[in-house]
Amino acid sequence: MDVFDEKDFGEKSGSFSATVKTFDAFPKTRPSYAIRTSRGGAMFLLVSIACILLVWAEFGVYLDGIQEQHFTVDNTVGKHLQINVDITVAMSCDNLHVNVQDAVGDWILAGKVLRKETTRWYPKGMHKLARDRSEGSDDLYDVLGKGGRGGWRSTAVWKGKGEEGCRIFGSMEVNKVQGDFHITAKGHGYKDAGNHVDHNAFNFSHYVNELSFGEFYPKLINPMDGVVAVTKEHFFKYQYFLSLVPTHYHSTNSLRTLSTNQYAVTEQSQEVSHMDIPGIFFKFDIEPVSLSITDSRTPLLSFIVRMINIVGGVMVSGGWIYGLWEAVMGGVMGRVRSGSRRGAGMIGVPRGSFE
Repeated sequence: MDVFDEKDFGEKSGSFSATVKTFDAFPKTRPSYAIRTSRGGAMFLLVSIACILLVWAEFGVYLDGIQEQHFTVDNTVGKHLQINVDITVAMSCDNLHVNVQDAVGDWILAGKVLRKETTRWYPKGMHKLARDRSEGSDDLYDVLGKGGRGGWRSTAVWKGKGEEGCRIFGSMEVNKVQGDFHITAKGHGYKDAGNHVDHNAFNFSHYVNELSFGEFYPKLINPMDGVVAVTKEHFFKYQYFLSLVPTHYHSTNSLRTLSTNQYAVTEQSQEVSHMDIPGIFFKFDIEPVSLSITDSRTPLLSFIVRMINIVGGVMVSGGWIYGLWEAVMGGVMGRVRSGSRRGAGMIGVPRGSFE
């Protein structure tokens, strides 16, 4: 009788160097003895996909860090508040007044501080206030990386097609008190000698590219960013009421602290009579509380250990599930084969017919 020789299923052992080369401290089943099935390949694919998804999610958590937020009484001392503005109005720049008035009675001729450029009135891609947007806000590390004084994009050149608009943009400092930043027509609300805009030229439709308070962050999403408001009425008054909350971002890893302001906004806009002043009014108030956000990141060694645990846990769980599946399928198929054998008699003769 021929006897299987284990040497015939592996590499021939000759010299000592060949023996060392083929030595395996963790013996495995010889390839000739392994039975490859489609179920095993499918399970390997599922386990691999699960590992990739979980590792990717854990990597995202590691990059975002862990944020802790808490409110405190605002005890910061500051005399000025920076306002960053980028608004386009569907009127000629020559017909607009831009000013700020605060609670202490000070006036700032914002039209001389901010820049005004002629452009097209083309509010495509904007949205109404309180409408959901698909874009998400940046996390702390995006803000830290892009913080600091940013530049303004160039104004699109108006080539005479469509309606003329005026882009008002720039940054200015105001007193850190309750105030009112507004855009009105010349000759209405202020005494302008020789300047009185015709009522038929009024069109305070506008869209807001940027309206933020504090240090300038190009990618920090604010409620007014991307808001458009359109009206066909000449005497229309837009009023936005903003509640500012001083916000301080602190990173325990980079030891950097950024100070800015977040705000909530409500709108109350309506058509007004000729006795009232039409325009765009942003009324802001500073809350007596501040929001502190402290961010920390998981240490690198802990992150690596978590990655190893995730991959190992998924692979072990996948092996258990596959083994259980094979056991169940083996039992079911075994009973089926056993039943088929009991249902047969002699070759070609059904059981019970040969009596």
